[in-house]
Amino acid sequence: MSAWPNAPLPLPDADRHVHRTRSCPYPYPPIRTIADILEVEKTPLDQRITRWDFALNLLDGCRHDPARAAIHATHNGDIDGEIITWSFADLERQSLRIANFLRANGIGAEDPVAIVSPTVPALFATFIGGLLAARPFPINWMLDAHALADLIDRAGAKAVIALGPTPGFSIWENVSAAVGLLARDAGNAGNAGGRARPLQLFTLHDPFAQAHDHDLLTAAAPHSGERLQFPRDTATRGTIACYVHSGGTTGHPKIVKVTHGGMVFRQWAANLCLAFTPADVVLSDTPLFHIGGLLVRGLVSTADGQTTVIPSMHGARDKTYIANYWRYVERFGITQISGVPTTLSVLAKQPPTTEDISSLRPYFATGSTAMAPVVQERIETITGARTLQTYGLTENTSHVTVDPRDGEIRRGHSGLRVPYTTVRIAQMGKDGDILRDCGVGEIGMVLVRSPGVAAGYLDTAQDAGVFRSDGFLVTGDLGCVDTDGYLRISGRQKDLIIRGGHNIEPGIIENALVQAPGVALAAAVGKPDAYAGELPIVYVELQPGAQVTVDELMRFAAERIPERPAVPKEIILVEKLPLTAVGKPIKHLLQLDAAKRVFSDVLRPVGCDWELQVNNTGGSGLQVSVTLKGSTAQTRRQAEEILSAFSVAYSISETVS
Repeated sequence: MSAWPNAPLPLPDADRHVHRTRSCPYPYPPIRTIADILEVEKTPLDQRITRWDFALNLLDGCRHDPARAAIHATHNGDIDGEIITWSFADLERQSLRIANFLRANGIGAEDPVAIVSPTVPALFATFIGGLLAARPFPINWMLDAHALADLIDRAGAKAVIALGPTPGFSIWENVSAAVGLLARDAGNAGNAGGRARPLQLFTLHDPFAQAHDHDLLTAAAPHSGERLQFPRDTATRGTIACYVHSGGTTGHPKIVKVTHGGMVFRQWAANLCLAFTPADVVLSDTPLFHIGGLLVRGLVSTADGQTTVIPSMHGARDKTYIANYWRYVERFGITQISGVPTTLSVLAKQPPTTEDISSLRPYFATGSTAMAPVVQERIETITGARTLQTYGLTENTSHVTVDPRDGEIRRGHSGLRVPYTTVRIAQMGKDGDILRDCGVGEIGMVLVRSPGVAAGYLDTAQDAGVFRSDGFLVTGDLGCVDTDGYLRISGRQKDLIIRGGHNIEPGIIENALVQAPGVALAAAVGKPDAYAGELPIVYVELQPGAQVTVDELMRFAAERIPERPAVPKEIILVEKLPLTAVGKPIKHLLQLDAAKRVFSDVLRPVGCDWELQVNNTGGSGLQVSVTLKGSTAQTRRQAEEILSAFSVAYSISETVS
């Protein structure tokens, strides 16, 4: 057996490739090429992983070195202020108390518990206790009351754990309103929705402030922190561990059923691909409601016995923390850089000055969205650490591919497949059937079969066309694999821009523009066009202080985009692109903005006042609604002629002005 949870099996001495983190060496096989992946796969996975209960892995992590610091927390990026520390013994004790408390309050093993909170020390105990006793469901704490109510209701949550009233956050107000909406709806329906009892509501709090009413840690304190006080079956590979909702780039989020097997495999794969050890010290600055933050920068670290540093409840959104970033590395001996591309773009422009960052290891992983090569190069220059690009999705419990830590990093690609993962590129029919497999370098739909693939969506009707009976996950992403096994993602199928029957991949446009000096982010979408159906345009966010014009960017794009039809017809500079919590552009909002601009312009000649509404009907489908005020038969004909020229659904109504 390995010396710590889910480490790769030791190799013969001749094959060992030792990675050292400070004074603690652990043997790992080299990951240089696809041949190394195949070498790992010669040992069956069930010989590498002999237990599939992620909750027990978390307890093992707590017991690896109980006196070691599990969590350090600072207050809103103030590295010179108070530091709150929990040892692993503290974390285990609080976790067991929460598990016993939940079960004593009627929460069963399959009962969902919604968790709406930024990262605080108690959140880790809540997740561990929740995985031991129930089915945690982390929810984006930035959602409004109606969105929260929708997710809580669809999940069938029996309890909600949320950050109590806290300055700078509206979480408690939104959660309270959501619970009120659900209570009202249940009352109006005569409780026909099946809720046998009202939602139980508990609070977490800012560790630097006083606890609130119904504080979870206070309520759990009388319960045992030494052992579970209820019988618990060991989870199997297919046991549902928790729910995680999709990221929100397309609007209505889906709820994914994540398994214990997927989480355990994710831990094992992260350890192998990134050579993690218990001596690592990591920053937790990405939200734990997202699968990447929940595992790689969250619970995987705990299960490995690593120390986690929480710099701020606001995470990487906290400007004070980002300004102190390199001081955090020095103060806590951080071993891996943390950050999505948007964060790294900022760090690349504020290098360390006098800080000692020698604790950093020579590589780190990032993902979420395209990263400008100049940022990767700058980060490597100032830190000595290479940026490993990744590709993953919630439905696969995170990573599908990772750049090889010991091998070549290919710009524009997302690395090699994770061991025991099959990446298939196929041409698919409109009915979802696989027509044929694609050749090397040929773009098609990316399908994935992996131990990380989730058990489907909570709403099983949504599984169709995504979770196939042959075990493959249809990702919705287009991409290709080259002769050496590197995956290149072109973009989402639903994000394709179709110009006069020509399919344009947004990634071609975005990858060109993010290389332009001064460009921080780029997001390409299609704008409606009466002749071509759609025309490519791109929204661009500049780096702070950058001086670059639209004309300069247009010339830059035209010189570097290989397909002439893909050259954008318009570039729109914005102060901030709308992003998800992990840095992905929210494209349906950009599609709506582009459509509103187009229809507001083409409707100008209509000879009466009018109001315009544009809605997204799913994917890139648009519904245009125009209300004419004081119209005549002539003005209605004008509006009808204009809108009928576009390939969008539309409606026209009239009202007295």
